[in-house]
Amino acid sequence: MPARPLSVFRPLVIAFLLILLVSACGRAERPISSLEVTVRAAPVVALDRQGDWAVVASNQHGGSLWRLTDGERLYDWNHRAGEHTLITDAAFSPEGDWAATSDGRTLVLWDRRTGGAVQYWSIPSLVLDMALGPDGERALLALADNRAVLYDIKQGGILRSFQHAGRVNSVALSADGTRALTGADDGTSVLWDTRSGEALQRRNHPEDVQLVALSDDGQYLLSAAKYDEVVIWTADGETHWQLPFPSEWLRRGFQLSSARFSPDGTRLLTGRPDGRVQLWDMTGRTHLRDWRLPRRNAWEPIAPSVRAVGFYDGGMLAASSAGFIHQLE
Repeated sequence: MPARPLSVFRPLVIAFLLILLVSACGRAERPISSLEVTVRAAPVVALDRQGDWAVVASNQHGGSLWRLTDGERLYDWNHRAGEHTLITDAAFSPEGDWAATSDGRTLVLWDRRTGGAVQYWSIPSLVLDMALGPDGERALLALADNRAVLYDIKQGGILRSFQHAGRVNSVALSADGTRALTGADDGTSVLWDTRSGEALQRRNHPEDVQLVALSDDGQYLLSAAKYDEVVIWTADGETHWQLPFPSEWLRRGFQLSSARFSPDGTRLLTGRPDGRVQLWDMTGRTHLRDWRLPRRNAWEPIAPSVRAVGFYDGGMLAASSAGFIHQLE
């Protein structure tokens, strides 16, 4: 992917605040450029695996597709004509040609190349999270009725159900769609074979699992539970690493708001609700770099949450709830 032309990014004029934040937070860096994608808050942002596209949702604009290589908003994506849909979840297929959006009760599949809606479905339970498989054929849905389901998003219908004893909060798919990871309020993260429906590995936590992530090859798994360590484990069930977050944060219910492995699985990028983005080396098990995303306005008391993180050829991206997509490197 060509380098991002910085002329399309609107620099944030709060450098003095960033200097204070960096000095107060040790090694925290500032983004090198920023693209404004909403005039106010962005409750949902999804980045494709290549870092070329973004689905952005806002209360003011509804849903939209952005091309990040030149900063252009291409299409408005709403579930009903003439309305701004309050989109609650969005996801791209691994190759980036398809995207899906949900408002919690309905699900729409979009062809990113034409901008058109391909299918529209009603879902029988509240959708809390989702991931999209290769070629946009199947969607993995985290549901409030204690299931994750593998849904045929092109033809309709549930292909597999993955049962938990509490609502499913977070889901992830491997790049080939053969492995699914689910995390739920029952304190478990489970790795599933999507072809057989078999549970391959299970990780128990003392509290609700709030976030899971899966490397493209399905070999590294992340699960983060409230009041517990953020654990990196492997497809054979072994603990690889516990990310070194301070114990006092964990006792206060510290959370991650987003996480993504690099395409080759050697690095991990995590985002937090306090606007901090951190890069980790999976091979050496070390913390590499740290960024803090800026507030939209310097006087705002609360830092923006990190809605999504991603890699592209030559750098990294992070989307904030303040309505910006930031180029980190």
